[in-house]
Amino acid sequence: MPVIGTLSLLLLYTPFCFRADAHPGRNAVLLTCATTTGGVLSRYSASKSALSNPVQSVLTLTVLSASVAALVTSVLFITARLRTRFSSPWAQFLIFPSTWTTLWVTMAYLSPVGYLSTWSVVNVPDAYRWLIPIFGPSIKDWIAAAWAVVVADMLASWYMGKQHNAIIDVDEDEQSNSNPVNRLLGLMLISLTIPSFFFYNPLPQSSSLDAVEFSTPVSVGCVNPAFRSSKHHIPTIDDFIHEIRTLQAQAKVLLLPEGAIRFDSPADRDVGLAKIRDVLTGAYVGVSFEETFPDPSDERGVKSLKRTGVAVISQYSEEPHLVYYKRHLVPFAESFSLRHSTLPPTLFDIPLQAPKGVSKEKWSPKEGTTRPLSITSSICLDFATPSPFSELVGRPSLILAPARTWDQTVGYSMWLQAKQRAEEVGGILLWCDGGEGGVSGVAGPGLDDIAQVGIGSFVRKIGVEYPFNDRRTLYAKFRSLFLIVVWLPIVIPFSHDISVRRIGLHLRNVIGAFRRRPAHSQIETPTNLLD
Repeated sequence: MPVIGTLSLLLLYTPFCFRADAHPGRNAVLLTCATTTGGVLSRYSASKSALSNPVQSVLTLTVLSASVAALVTSVLFITARLRTRFSSPWAQFLIFPSTWTTLWVTMAYLSPVGYLSTWSVVNVPDAYRWLIPIFGPSIKDWIAAAWAVVVADMLASWYMGKQHNAIIDVDEDEQSNSNPVNRLLGLMLISLTIPSFFFYNPLPQSSSLDAVEFSTPVSVGCVNPAFRSSKHHIPTIDDFIHEIRTLQAQAKVLLLPEGAIRFDSPADRDVGLAKIRDVLTGAYVGVSFEETFPDPSDERGVKSLKRTGVAVISQYSEEPHLVYYKRHLVPFAESFSLRHSTLPPTLFDIPLQAPKGVSKEKWSPKEGTTRPLSITSSICLDFATPSPFSELVGRPSLILAPARTWDQTVGYSMWLQAKQRAEEVGGILLWCDGGEGGVSGVAGPGLDDIAQVGIGSFVRKIGVEYPFNDRRTLYAKFRSLFLIVVWLPIVIPFSHDISVRRIGLHLRNVIGAFRRRPAHSQIETPTNLLD
């Protein structure tokens, strides 16, 4: 993986970079500048059109890249200095993975763009994917950093051994046994892949009607009219209604892209949603919209604000089944014009009727006549933040995710982030990106289906496990408490060292006082020579 290779080279170079006789300050500045340049070049094409002014976009990118580069350099410097302070070999090897993981978890919580501003690993090998619902995204960074430590130590041992062998003949067995902790750490990382053969299934759930005993088949789709059909560069509400009429016969759940329809007021929103509801014949539609609403802080009612939301509607209710408003806005591009929400996502159960050809007894022997499909929603940049679904009381079966990105690179990055968040909570993601280079598709357990790149609608049939396990994953319950686990191998030996030093110092003081006591007694009670 590129991150492991980069970190290995940085760790290999760090001891030479920060030596007292090697101008550590100058080397730190050079390393930060080089890292900043790499960050700017890798994100330049996607960032230059993020704002209305390209110069402002590049300057913002440079500042963010420089900040991240400075943090990376600081972590390398701190771990290089701390590593020599520990007597425990395990603490020496694990200080960097722990610090590296803590850095990006903290950065993701503090940054306005979440994980997009970090070096956090996004693509996870299948061998380690079973760990995600348990420990969350932190485990990816820890594993990558731990492998980097192993590789860097192997390269350092090989290089030093090669230099040493040029002068003195060293036994190969003695050279290979120089770092037993490094080998044990590598074996531990390999052993973490073993459960993937038993607990992780890379295949999706069956969507066949022949498998309804253990699977619930349901069709989902993204409503994104192309120009060739709508003849509008920006589709109107009538264009979306026409597309919904076409797709609702094929899909039970449909979703519109982020901000697909604009409403001038809450009343206008209600009228527009009712207009869409009137054409529905059984489908549940997630309508994403941008609405203007009165500013609650303006007593005169003159000022207005805008916000982006999504409402799930159907013919079965005049009120939306679920409403959610975007909580995290893109800095500058959205933060000046839109108002963010503070309300968390909620859950709603869609009652699914038995498909044709399947008896009610076979379809739902316990629930009655229907099966529940638990859905929730979040919008675009919300998926780049840690734990967007931590407030949910249960596990969602399906996550509706409207989005709108401005560049294909950004669209793919957001697709990876959204897929990661769905995997953390154990749900299936329906990602509908309305951007020109947007990446849309379905992802979840065993699913990684990019159905559309750019503008266009699609429908996919998926299978949801039955009976559905609605219990939250361990990560959804405890979130970033994994950081405590990664610091234990370091804190415990460090505390032990401090305790031993304190006990030793106390014993030396007691022994010294005991040895000095006879001498004091002789001085205080001198012998009487006159007796």
